Amino acid sequence: MRMGQLCFLAVAAFALCGCIGSAPKAADNWAIEFWRANEDSDDRAAEPRYGAVRIAQVTVRAPYDGTRLAVMRADGSLAFDSYNAFAAAPSQMLRGAVQDAIEASGIFERVVTPNSSASCDLSLETTVTRIALDCRKEGRREASVELTMLLLKGREPIASVRAEGKAGTGDKDYSAAFSRALARAIKSATSALAPQD
Repeated sequence: MRMGQLCFLAVAAFALCGCIGSAPKAADNWAIEFWRANEDSDDRAAEPRYGAVRIAQVTVRAPYDGTRLAVMRADGSLAFDSYNAFAAAPSQMLRGAVQDAIEASGIFERVVTPNSSASCDLSLETTVTRIALDCRKEGRREASVELTMLLLKGREPIASVRAEGKAGTGDKDYSAAFSRALARAIKSATSALAPQD
């Protein structure tokens, strides 16, 4: 073989391996922010049922704690979307959204951040047990958020609730859909946390 033929074969091999040509499509990055939920604010508690509360922690259970969007399939399997991702780790991104939604609920007099030096008798722990696109039903794709909330007075648990929120993704704006799903889950949870008259 001549040198020219060898060079051509080397270039062709690189092209076939994907080393030359267009780069793969970058993932779209999505955020979760309470203001994106566009939920009605008229469901705010008429008056606080509790005093000040500290948002102690917001955690996300594996395998939903990665940045790629999890997709639940009809066969029970879980896939991870290479083309859609959260803009940050869900546990970091959800802290602000959870705080904003808790404040909007109106069931606490004040809501303070974990690193605030304010003194609070109450603290609230939120664990997101699932955050995924639910594609288990044919032709439907919904943002789904499941969470648990544990309200503590000092170190003593005084209330625990589990809630779920879903939102359609018809407009393909996953930021808005996951924001709505989270807001609905928190609204359901805070309603259950409120002491009954």
